[in-house]
Amino acid sequence: MKTLIAGYRPYELGIYKNNDPKKEVLMDFLKHKIREYLETGTEWFIIQGYTGIELYAAKCILELKEEYDAALAVLKPFHDFDERYKDEEKILLNEILAECDFHRFIFEKTYTNPGMFRQINQFLIENTDQAIIVYDEATPSKTRFLYNEILEFQTNNTYNIERIQFDEINTFIDSRYDG
Repeated sequence: MKTLIAGYRPYELGIYKNNDPKKEVLMDFLKHKIREYLETGTEWFIIQGYTGIELYAAKCILELKEEYDAALAVLKPFHDFDERYKDEEKILLNEILAECDFHRFIFEKTYTNPGMFRQINQFLIENTDQAIIVYDEATPSKTRFLYNEILEFQTNNTYNIERIQFDEINTFIDSRYDG
């Protein structure tokens, strides 16, 4: 089973520094969630390499490879998509690319038009079985486009989606951390 992971960027989560405690809590939550998927048959996790949820999840997957037979694919959307990343984000992405099991570009060219994003989303949906999306409609994000395309795809196809909202993360925090 192939599982797509997507979600918020760090700034959308109010995370502006690499050592922000919120990042560690989110990674703890993601590791817990990814472990559930590994235990129910996911063999491959697919990300695009966006900062935030995707790279946090990638780090968790790479750590869990010590316990599980997990594989990580990074399908970068197009050349230079990460050119605006901060240096520390570029380093993290390159570390993940060095450790992942597979990486390629969806488009073997640089960005040319907004229609590419819809084609990228369609490619990802058609080549995975399910998705974990950290997205809460109360907090807008570009992730909504992928989420809406998955909902549209589900009208004629079998595709599982788990949308994780902030309430679920807060419940996890309440159960794991003291106040």
